[in-house]
Amino acid sequence: MRRLLVTAAAITVLFVAAGCSGERDRVAGPGSSGTGPSGGVPSSGAPSPGSTAPGPTGSPGTDTGPAGGNGKEVCEAATKASTTSVQTFVAELGKSLQAAGANDTAGAQAAQRKAEAALRTWGTAMQEQSGKATDARLKAVLAEIATEVSTMKASVDSVDENKLDQLQQRLDQLCGT
Repeated sequence: MRRLLVTAAAITVLFVAAGCSGERDRVAGPGSSGTGPSGGVPSSGAPSPGSTAPGPTGSPGTDTGPAGGNGKEVCEAATKASTTSVQTFVAELGKSLQAAGANDTAGAQAAQRKAEAALRTWGTAMQEQSGKATDARLKAVLAEIATEVSTMKASVDSVDENKLDQLQQRLDQLCGT
């Protein structure tokens, strides 16, 4: 039971930390300045980061520039919605586990319903922001997050931490966080 709570807490930390400082920590190191040794990648004003992507041909999503178009607004809305939904999901999942441990079946079921509602809200928000995004890469990653979230249930076992982490890292690159 404690392992489940620890995993749920880890999910929260994953999204909050990744949403706040994911790429900055990878690119600039431990310092909090976003203007580290990243060269011209995030600060270069490439004229059309999404339309001319003949560069690296290793795997999809290897263009590391920030999202163009309305990316900033979409990223802010997606991050806000994700943070709120993940916090609610984890809180309700924790309540469900505690209630189950106390043999409170009704309390556990009520918390599970709320956790599942938070997942639906999260998935819907990501799908909505995907629809609003004008940058094709941002649109795609938000749609993938929505799809991944739609597979999750009010159970820690349904969470693919690796997949979510990978998606969050891609989103961080596009959002320049």
